[in-house]
Amino acid sequence: MWRYRNANTGHVVDFPERDACLDMLPNWSATEVGPDRADAPASPAVPPPPLVDVVAAATAGVRPPESAKKDAWIAYAVARGMNESDARALRKDALIEEFGENADNDEDEEGSDGQD
Repeated sequence: MWRYRNANTGHVVDFPERDACLDMLPNWSATEVGPDRADAPASPAVPPPPLVDVVAAATAGVRPPESAKKDAWIAYAVARGMNESDARALRKDALIEEFGENADNDEDEEGSDGQD
């Protein structure tokens, strides 16, 4: 039995096997629950993880998840050097494209001649 916990909301769900979709999402963590606890509901004694202020983290330069609101992506873009009015003028998907997961790798590849 696998127990998944959402770091953003504290939501807990149980599955008999690993869930490939939840395993791909950065805000879900999985822990294996032993057979003696398979029928037990999620323990209310364990406090939910603290809510992370995504906008504050983005302001400090921490890349927000793609599911974060546009304000977090604006804060992240400003932390990375973009003018705030320019960031607000862009759509969220454009901010993600500019500063998303592969944004750091693109800069390295521009100066490369393609040969290793």
